Amino acid sequence: MKHFFRYIDGEQVEVPEGGLKALLELNQQYLQNYEELFDDLDDPSFVARGNGFCDAKFSEDFVDGQIRKYRARVEQLLKSIQ
Repeated sequence: MKHFFRYIDGEQVEVPEGGLKALLELNQQYLQNYEELFDDLDDPSFVARGNGFCDAKFSEDFVDGQIRKYRARVEQLLKSIQ
């Protein structure tokens, strides 16, 4: 039987085999990745090379939004585990 978890933002995901702790670890990894990306937004290696209209692959607002999203999810999962 599959188990699902609903985040406070309304998204529902299937709980992996490791349970909520595995889901927590996954979300912590996503958060860490976005935090590292945010720190490197000014790095020239993140500049888009496409049509010349973009000056970065990721907007600061997008990355900041993802960081807020995953922080909220990590906090929710921590509370649910306790």
